[in-house]
Amino acid sequence: MAAESILNQDVIPHIRYADQLYFKQWNTHARIITDYLLLYVQEGSAELTIDANTHILKPGYFSFIQPGILHQLESESPLTVLALHFGLLPSGGGERPPMIVPVELVTPPVMTNMQPNLTTFADIAVPVVFKSTRNEWMADVFQQIIEHWNRKNVLDLLQAHVHAAEIILELFKEYTPVDSSEHKSSSSLHWVPAYMQYRLSEPLSVEEMARKALMSRSYFSLIFRNQFGVAPHQYLLKLRLNYATDLLRGTSMSLQSIADSCGFSSVHHFSKMYKLRFGCPPSQLRRE
Repeated sequence: MAAESILNQDVIPHIRYADQLYFKQWNTHARIITDYLLLYVQEGSAELTIDANTHILKPGYFSFIQPGILHQLESESPLTVLALHFGLLPSGGGERPPMIVPVELVTPPVMTNMQPNLTTFADIAVPVVFKSTRNEWMADVFQQIIEHWNRKNVLDLLQAHVHAAEIILELFKEYTPVDSSEHKSSSSLHWVPAYMQYRLSEPLSVEEMARKALMSRSYFSLIFRNQFGVAPHQYLLKLRLNYATDLLRGTSMSLQSIADSCGFSSVHHFSKMYKLRFGCPPSQLRRE
């Protein structure tokens, strides 16, 4: 089975920690992180060891360390770095694990709740150490993230997350192949229920939604069923009948007006579909 595309995921950047760090010496034990860590070296240098491979971190370079990777950092001289710990993908629930875990304390719950390693996806490969094509811009935005994050008020925290999303977008654009980013549409259809709800009174077709998703009708229907468990027209019918129930219970609208508001072609069609789903006609619910 082919690996999934990162472009088909629900990417929700979330900062866990951001700061400028200064060390006279920086020597960590072997450890893993449970989210993503982006470092930017301002002054000094350090050695980053990952799976027995040593990388030299120098001023002006970024380093990207991924979840679950055993690594160790060493610096024998003063070192100043910008550090950003962040999550990218929605967690599976449960208690969030600590950001940094010594290797001897790694347990199954920690491994289960950590963010996925990006190498599990088919179309993104961020180097461990790199200079971006927009290196100065990224370093400046990184500094802004830290300044906003450390003010700890709502507006500044929101601004910090906006800047973090800008950096993550830049990484995705730079380290995702051009053919993936420009020619492949996302197969995530989580926007479709909202799209349906805003158009319940319209004669919405599967073909129209498929065009909106840049898919064929058959492929759209297949992906939709995989994600929501039912066919698109069944899901839409469920939304229409649930909305009709709300109108029957909470308003004095006529059955004709409710049928029109919920996208049914006639009162007869509305009553037939309603009885099939709920076992009684809408007129009975209105009387009750």
